[in-house]
Amino acid sequence: MNSIENLPTELPEKIKTQIEEIRLDNTSGSTKLATKSAETLITLLENVDVSSHSQLIAYIETVSKELVKAQSTMAPIFNLVNKTLLNICNLADEEKIRQIARVSCQNFIKKLDTSGQMISKLAIDLITDNSTILTHSYSDTILKTLLLAKRAGKTFDVICTESQPMKEGTYLAERLGKEGINVTLIVDSATASFLSETQLVLVEADALSTYGLTNKIGTLGLALAAKKFKVDFYALCDSEKILPAKYTINLKELKNPNEILSKTIDNVTPINYYFDLTPLEYLTGIITEGGFMAPNDIKQYIKNMSIHRIFSD
Repeated sequence: MNSIENLPTELPEKIKTQIEEIRLDNTSGSTKLATKSAETLITLLENVDVSSHSQLIAYIETVSKELVKAQSTMAPIFNLVNKTLLNICNLADEEKIRQIARVSCQNFIKKLDTSGQMISKLAIDLITDNSTILTHSYSDTILKTLLLAKRAGKTFDVICTESQPMKEGTYLAERLGKEGINVTLIVDSATASFLSETQLVLVEADALSTYGLTNKIGTLGLALAAKKFKVDFYALCDSEKILPAKYTINLKELKNPNEILSKTIDNVTPINYYFDLTPLEYLTGIITEGGFMAPNDIKQYIKNMSIHRIFSD
């Protein structure tokens, strides 16, 4: 779905606008987008008038589905709405539904913030003095991790990919450079050429499932090269980015072809995907707010997850 034109006309215009802003956001990370989604649900709860508790739940379900469609690869958005819906599905009092749903969204936002801090504190133990760290795309958690490592007195250099087509990796490089960290900025296709001088690869995760790590396209190639060069490859991943087994992500969602080719060329079809899937076995490990997890630990964690009925088909 590429727009929100098919949403019910009775939805507040502010909600439609917020969902559309989330859909069009091609540069923010999953944590920021999930926070915006939580704020959208709270806005709905505070602005929509209903005649029954079932109508209120129907509104929340509709907006929840549209938020997931707006950024289908962003697991925290799914987990936000999935958990909220599970928390209210058996309630029959309108005010109680509003209260529980609002608290669920607020707690989710708080957890995303504190989890990122906990992950960064754990991840700095991976960084050794005088090492070189390679990272791909922009990540708030990786930025915080590297800044925390510098404040802890660790000395290291960073290699950032530019991260085509939106070049969000250049923003990470700029932020690190302003903090006095030595950064080498490279094109995405050069990662393998720099792994011989790299001791650690750090990436974030937009989602993690039994199928693998969903992250910025190019991550799979980087993981394969890191395995060849015997470089440790870690994903920093909040548990809110782990998806239940019955939920799958469409990685073949086409983005604007003009981002990679601004003119029409006969017999040339530009294909613009933002994400790829890296099998779990190519990861050295995953750092969550709860600590280190091996790929098999992720699979066990997923077995215990629940999914709301609107997402189970």
